[in-house]
Amino acid sequence: MIIETARVLRVAQGVAWVSCDSHAGCQRCAEGRGCGGGVLGRLLGERLREVRVDTAGHALKTGDRIRIGLSETALLQSSLMMYLVPLLTMLVAAIAARLLAPVAWSEAASVVAAVPGLLAGLVMARNFGRRRHGRAAFSPQVVGMAEPASGSGRRELPIVARASRAR
Repeated sequence: MIIETARVLRVAQGVAWVSCDSHAGCQRCAEGRGCGGGVLGRLLGERLREVRVDTAGHALKTGDRIRIGLSETALLQSSLMMYLVPLLTMLVAAIAARLLAPVAWSEAASVVAAVPGLLAGLVMARNFGRRRHGRAAFSPQVVGMAEPASGSGRRELPIVARASRAR
């Protein structure tokens, strides 16, 4: 399970919206010279850091610092679906168009066919996400308290799963 620390922004009806602590992937990303993760994070701002979490019966309140966890399997499956499937459908469409088009038009046909192939892969990825929306295995879970909000005096909750860092 991948564990992150987050701060509770608001709680309503058994659901908490939390803000994850931001981590730059590396010094180059933090400076905006790396792969672009730092630049993307600055462009999208807080939208990337707010996460909806089921409180799982924990009495959370605004300002609490909690630990949330997500299964490695869920992260891997989602990543493959979001990145690999659109790429593969784009390549398959481009290769099929190149093989089926007349020789004079094969390169142009590949380029033109790649776009609908990419779109088909993105639709498949979206459907994958919709089918798994709300499933506990694909949603972050509260696994414990990092530290209670000031003055709450609550005990630390036990950690449900052993943490492993994948970075």
